Amino acid sequence: MNRSWILNRIGVLLSLVLLLAVAAACSSGDDNGSAGAPPTAEPALGPLPTERLLVGIVAFSQEANVRRIVGQIAGVQFDPIDESLIGMDPATGLKVPELATEWSLENGNAWRFKLREGVQFHKGWGEVTAEDVKFAYEEYIKEDAVGGVRAPLVRGIDNVEVVNDHEIVFHLKLFDADLTNLWSRAQPAVAIVSKKHFDSLGGDPDFSDEPLVGSGPYQFLAREQNAWIRYERFDGHRSLTPDFPEFEFRYMNESSTRLAALLTGEIHITNLPDDLMPQATNGGMNVVAGTSPLRRAWMTFLCCYVDPETKAYPGHPDSPLQDIRVRQALNKAVNRDELNATLFAGKGDPMYVHSFASSLAGWNEDWVRNFPTAYGYDPAAAKSLLSAAGYNDQNPLETNVHVFNITQLPGAADIAEAISAYFMDIGVKVDLVSEDSATRRAKGRSLGYSNHMWLGTTSAGQIVGSSVYTSNTSFSRSATTPDVDAKFLQIRAETDDGRRAQLWTEYGNLIYDSYINIPLFRLPAEVLVNPEIVASWEWPGALSGFWSHLWNVKANR
Repeated sequence: MNRSWILNRIGVLLSLVLLLAVAAACSSGDDNGSAGAPPTAEPALGPLPTERLLVGIVAFSQEANVRRIVGQIAGVQFDPIDESLIGMDPATGLKVPELATEWSLENGNAWRFKLREGVQFHKGWGEVTAEDVKFAYEEYIKEDAVGGVRAPLVRGIDNVEVVNDHEIVFHLKLFDADLTNLWSRAQPAVAIVSKKHFDSLGGDPDFSDEPLVGSGPYQFLAREQNAWIRYERFDGHRSLTPDFPEFEFRYMNESSTRLAALLTGEIHITNLPDDLMPQATNGGMNVVAGTSPLRRAWMTFLCCYVDPETKAYPGHPDSPLQDIRVRQALNKAVNRDELNATLFAGKGDPMYVHSFASSLAGWNEDWVRNFPTAYGYDPAAAKSLLSAAGYNDQNPLETNVHVFNITQLPGAADIAEAISAYFMDIGVKVDLVSEDSATRRAKGRSLGYSNHMWLGTTSAGQIVGSSVYTSNTSFSRSATTPDVDAKFLQIRAETDDGRRAQLWTEYGNLIYDSYINIPLFRLPAEVLVNPEIVASWEWPGALSGFWSHLWNVKANR
């Protein structure tokens, strides 16, 4: 709309005042003549408060430059530099396109992925293609691959067809409800890296090399073993430009050390036990919570698995933890309300069955109603159960509890010791075990522990969490029963959502009635940030490794 058009239309002369009013009302700078204020320039950003963002964490249990040989939690050291076929929305935790623009299931027996064109690997290693995706698959089916993905990939995929540079098909031996999760950031395991880079090295990179390049928003810069790992911004990323040119994971195992470092400005982000968080906030630090928290904590029984050599069950028949009465007694020894109030600041929501929540498939309200009787704190009932199992003051139950720090659960050692104290209160003789992570990892993976427990934590999805922590059907290290394993394999192979939900309920019932672990809490994912450095951070808080989407950290300018 313009002034001459108006004059011709109404055929009258407007007063100067009216003319100015109409012109102001009709002016828009828009071809359609819609009204609007003139655009305002974006305010200029101030200087960065620092060139390098420093994140203080408990050291990864495994350091390596080879992705397939570390578990998912330690695999977070690659998260800033990697991308998966399927991404994870930082606000909702839902699957979104990442390297793949679309994917589809064809006749229940093949998954087809179409790749984004033009995506570049770091450091000049060329475009991401379907050959790199096939290489990732071949990496994660090697015998030394860990992290819970090898078994489902071997079991589920028959062959891989490279259609062209930007299209690949996974032909299935059998349908696996979890296969898309294996290729997504929701389960940070199978990352896509450069096959050309691998070929140029002639084998796996060691610490004199660097990790195989990915295509994420940051690229690897340097590391000092047992001290830190550093990344620099990848300016060639198609859509993401992190605020900070560099960031660093700095290893600080003691919570008190991380608190002091945060308050003095030595680091800018960290996680702390709930009992230390007030000291941080009183010192001017801010709490930032994940947007889609699925974090949970529990005690794992290391005893009752299928023998890895003979496939017989149980693998350790002489373990006292093999007795269901003992497992129930240890559950009823734990005062969850007190534990929540003293070590979790009251933030824990009860976890009734591992990998289940009221919003997930298979939920059974009977678990909530029956929990006080079946699992609730009752030292007298716990002692009675132990007595029925043959244990008393003259013949006390003896067991072992591991005490160690965990990257994504601050205060883990204190929690394990508190639970051990509850066991001692009902007459259990507890040996507190402190082993280095390599020993613990190797013996755990071989299912070598027969009468042990340790604190577990994860944010893994329902299928992944069940596969690893409540069954022996994949890479597993937890108590189970043959019925539990059989039911879980049914779930993975079921294509009908309604039928799968019913199977989930049956699976949950088996876990619940078998006291397969000691469920504790579902927890918010929270970190402390220095507000002089960090303005905001949008992250899901739903990954096994806890730390993700660090390229979303916004600087305070």
